Amino acid sequence: MLPADANDIRTDIVLRSVDVEFSRLCTIETEDDQEHNGCYTIIRLKEADPDIVRLFVKILEERFLSSARMSNPRIAESIQEVASLFSQIDGSPRDQLGLWGELFAITQSNNVDDAVRSWSSQKTAKYDFVTETFVLDVKTTLSSTPKHRFALDQLRPAGSYEAYILSLCVVELPAGRTVGELMDAIGDQIADNELRSAFLRQCLVKGGKDIYQSNLKLQAYPEEDSFQIYSASDIPVPAIDAGSPIHNVRFDVDLTNLAAVTRGAANTVLLFGGG
Repeated sequence: MLPADANDIRTDIVLRSVDVEFSRLCTIETEDDQEHNGCYTIIRLKEADPDIVRLFVKILEERFLSSARMSNPRIAESIQEVASLFSQIDGSPRDQLGLWGELFAITQSNNVDDAVRSWSSQKTAKYDFVTETFVLDVKTTLSSTPKHRFALDQLRPAGSYEAYILSLCVVELPAGRTVGELMDAIGDQIADNELRSAFLRQCLVKGGKDIYQSNLKLQAYPEEDSFQIYSASDIPVPAIDAGSPIHNVRFDVDLTNLAAVTRGAANTVLLFGGG
C-alpha cells in the first residue's frame, strides 16, 4: 500500500501477476485495534511462490524508496515495467555458476558502484564487465584446475582496449554462499536507489525467477578469496591465418602455468575505472 492523493484518478491495472487499485479510501486496523483512515494505492501480487514474491517485492521497494509521494502515473509506469520484466523471464534453467562468479568479482571490488555500472546487462555478452579502457570476463569452474573455454575474439579483441580474464575455481560447501546471498550482500553496499534497482533487475535477467531458490552454496578455492586475473594477450590462442574462412573458434586453455597479473594490478582492474 502506498499513500495516494484522492484526486489522482487513474484506471486500475489488472495483469497476470499483479493488480493495482489506485486511490482507494482505506481503513487500516492495527493489532492493538487502532484504526487509521487514509487514501492509498493498493498493489496486490497474484503469485503463490514465496521466492518470486520476495524478489518482486524487493524490486518494487527499490522503486518506491523515495520519501516523496509518487503519483499514480509514476506508480503505474513502475508496476508495468517490473511486471513486463517478470513476464519475459521463462522458467528454463539458468547458469547459476556463471552468475555466482560474476557476483563474486563484484564482491572483490573496492568500488562496488562502478563494478555494478560496468556489469554487462546481456547474458550473451562477450565480456562480463566493460569500462571505457578495458574489458573483463569471469571464468568460473567447479574443477580445482583453472581450465576454461574461450572464444578467439574474446582473447584477441579487435579494438584498442585491454582485455582481462578473471579465473575462479569454486567448490560446493555448506559454509559457502548462494547466488541469492551474494546478491543481497552486494545490494546492501549500493547506496543509490536507482543503481540498486538496476542491479536487482539485472540479477533477475541473468539468474531467472528462481534466483532465491538455488541451494547451491559455493566458495572460492582454495581460499575463500582466491582468484587470478590474466591479461588476455598472455593467454595462448590457436594460430589462424589472416583471411582464413574459419570462424567462431572456441578452445580450452589450462591457465595453471601461466603468469597472472600481480595482486596490486588485479586490485586496480577490480576498481573498474574508478578511484
